[in-house]
Amino acid sequence: MQNKPIKILIDARSLGKRPSGIGMYVYNIVQELKRDPDFQIELATDICESSEMKALRDSGIPIRIFGKEVTKSFSLFSYYRYLQKCIYDVKPDLFWEVNHLVPINIKNPYGKLLTTVHDMFAITQPQHYGRKYPVYFRYGMKKTVKNFDIFLYNSEETRKETERLFPVVKNKKNYVGYFIIPEMPEEPVTDNRSFLYIGNLETRKGTDILLSAFEKYREAGGAYELRLAGNIRNSEIEKKLGQMTNHLNSGVSYLGYLNSETKAKEYASCSCFVFPSRSEGFGVPIVEAMYYEKPVLASNLPIFHEIAGDSIQYVDLTGDAENQGTQLSEALLKEEKKRTEIPKGHYNKIMKRYSEYTLGLKYGEILKECAK
Repeated sequence: MQNKPIKILIDARSLGKRPSGIGMYVYNIVQELKRDPDFQIELATDICESSEMKALRDSGIPIRIFGKEVTKSFSLFSYYRYLQKCIYDVKPDLFWEVNHLVPINIKNPYGKLLTTVHDMFAITQPQHYGRKYPVYFRYGMKKTVKNFDIFLYNSEETRKETERLFPVVKNKKNYVGYFIIPEMPEEPVTDNRSFLYIGNLETRKGTDILLSAFEKYREAGGAYELRLAGNIRNSEIEKKLGQMTNHLNSGVSYLGYLNSETKAKEYASCSCFVFPSRSEGFGVPIVEAMYYEKPVLASNLPIFHEIAGDSIQYVDLTGDAENQGTQLSEALLKEEKKRTEIPKGHYNKIMKRYSEYTLGLKYGEILKECAK
């Protein structure tokens, strides 16, 4: 144990209300770090409403609260000025911004500035983000690249893309950390003859491809149902989904945003988990589905090969929208026909790689190295 604990201030805004994927990234890491006496952790957030944030507060972690919800707007500037005041108050060895976009020239005169980079999609695939966000993203990323000392990437793929777009970061200290994926709750494993998708419902995630493919699949005689869960972030997808769910024989069910318990039941009861993203920073649901030894059908992205190797099935979603839907529908029909059975223990190596124990130790080592 060190003579003096390493003081870390973390921006946990993404965990404040309804935790995003980045929010759960923070939560799972903090859950591990708080066990290590070498760390003294403090959080800052806009609001403190989620059960996860309250659990951290109840465990004794100090939380500084801005007092009003912050969205992707000019309110971010006042929030980051608040974070600067928090840095002056806490005097941390490390200030950790987990969402890589800091729109002001933030400073930590007491130690280092650390950020986690999750993806570059607002630059590489701006068509999925509207007109304003890609501009804000470039602006914030340029500030972050200039001011931050240490970069932590959620994958080798993200590091490669970031260094390609912002070559100056090659000269900064950097690490690859991945997502901690806690062991899923025990549930009886059944087969309800359905395909399952869990994630945001948007074009970047390929939800439009999935809906189109499922229509073709049913027209070709497919008998499975399709169950989708997550927040809807695209009006066209919302309209299409509404039409399909209102049709008695469509075989489509929208489950909304799932809590942890309900999500586990869905994984455990599906026939196959489908994840047809056009781009992805990591792909947590793929690993979550592995806990229930379910076959996984995913788009042929480099990041999925990085996290899952050859343990899952891939479908090449290239070409125009019509071709993408056809390729995925054929893959769905093939999966129904062969009804893949995953041997017990098939996914163990992958699940261990992203477990609390493995990555908890790794993050502890990384942060101690960062604070030197």
